[in-house]
Amino acid sequence: MTRKKGTIKKLFQNASRGQAIVMVAIAFVGLIAMVGLLLDGGTLLVEYARLKRAVDAASIGAAQQYRKNFTNTDLVNAATEFLQLNQSDVFNVQADTCQTSPGDPTLCTTPLRKLVRVTASRHVTFGFLRIVGINSTDITASSVGEAASIDLIMVVDTSISMAAATTGDANTIDPGDDPSVCNTNGPGNTTTCQPLADVISVAKAFADELFYPYDRVAVIALTSQTAGGGRDPVLVWKLQSTGDGPTDQANVDSAISSLKVYQPRTCVQPLSSDPNPGPCLNYPDGVDFAGQECPKFRNTSPNDPTTCNSTNGGAGLIDAGSEFAAPDIEVRKDSFWAVVLILSGTPNSSSPWAGDGGHPNGYCPDYGSLWTGPLCIQPSMDWQAYPASADPTRHSNGNANYTSLDYARDAADYVTDPTNGQGASIFSIGLGNRVENSSTYGGIADPKEAETFLKYAALTAGGASANHGNYYYAPDPNNLTAIFDDIYKNITTRISQ
Repeated sequence: MTRKKGTIKKLFQNASRGQAIVMVAIAFVGLIAMVGLLLDGGTLLVEYARLKRAVDAASIGAAQQYRKNFTNTDLVNAATEFLQLNQSDVFNVQADTCQTSPGDPTLCTTPLRKLVRVTASRHVTFGFLRIVGINSTDITASSVGEAASIDLIMVVDTSISMAAATTGDANTIDPGDDPSVCNTNGPGNTTTCQPLADVISVAKAFADELFYPYDRVAVIALTSQTAGGGRDPVLVWKLQSTGDGPTDQANVDSAISSLKVYQPRTCVQPLSSDPNPGPCLNYPDGVDFAGQECPKFRNTSPNDPTTCNSTNGGAGLIDAGSEFAAPDIEVRKDSFWAVVLILSGTPNSSSPWAGDGGHPNGYCPDYGSLWTGPLCIQPSMDWQAYPASADPTRHSNGNANYTSLDYARDAADYVTDPTNGQGASIFSIGLGNRVENSSTYGGIADPKEAETFLKYAALTAGGASANHGNYYYAPDPNNLTAIFDDIYKNITTRISQ
């Protein structure tokens, strides 16, 4: 009997040991599964983060192709190319826009924005989890990228010098340069005045490359666009709050095509009897155009050139800066704000600041009989220090020596300063010989003052924190196509602000 009890007890002990081994084995498998879950789960998170970063960047790359006449294939190819450089085994790359997903509120915003959502997948193989039969899984990530929509103001010099190359030498006045004739000589009364006609042709081609209505364009002429008008800038076409692409583009084209060279009133003859301020067209023998005159400047003492000139670059910039946030348009703070400024000479004219009734014709320092020519700048040798950072010749508004160039530089600061101004970028173009070789009026002015100002506007105005543009010099209109191509590449590769 005792032997039976001992045998049974031994059998129970052996069974317990077997159960323990099984339990340990099961626990060990569970432990491996938990360790595998932790390790492979961590791997999964790392791989997802890696894929997400690549998709984020690919979405921005795809958005850069969001241009006029783009196709969805263009976007997918751009995204795929970037992803393949960073993820060798991605698949199922997709790109969606408001055109492909018209009901998607993420992509179809008001106002419209250049948004592209890129989605891609990647196959992840596990290590430890394969022990429990989980070999792999697929992960998918998506991201929305944006290229900046463009709000661009084109400020075009339409002063009388923009007809100086119509016939003969662009640096001399010729009877064939009469703006009252060449302004309407083209088909449909369009201008044949040169170099303005060539500027119009290149500017239209540039504007046609933009993607309406995602991009918006306004056009400002530096002078009146009606015969006998004044020297203040004119907003020929404003930024549109809403619209469709073809209509917006057609209206911008029409606005650019309509530009005319400044055509002031005809002078009263003889000039000594003309009592009116401001420039006029001079026809001394009643037939041939002899250029622009300013009888008030010639016939008053002290001589005051304030009323004479017509290159009002400062007022053009002020109007451009104001247009970005005009109360009657939809302000797009996320778009890229840019001004293209085309000048053929020095900003030698100005408009008074609002409320300044003491300077109805603009700003020139009162130097009386010291004036030897009608250029409205400070007639002093120290003007040659103008490009210096600590410029002794720059004056603040209210100073008796405040000039049209001071006014223009203040206007450039207003356009570009991101804190106290509009935070836009200026791309300035100096057109023609006068930009680098203006008359020095007996040695009292810097012959490169136009170029100096244009460089300041594009590269320095607004301070170090401004989003600066670029300066270009075009000796003649043949250089404009390459210049506008460079500006196009610059502004269309910006991401949103």
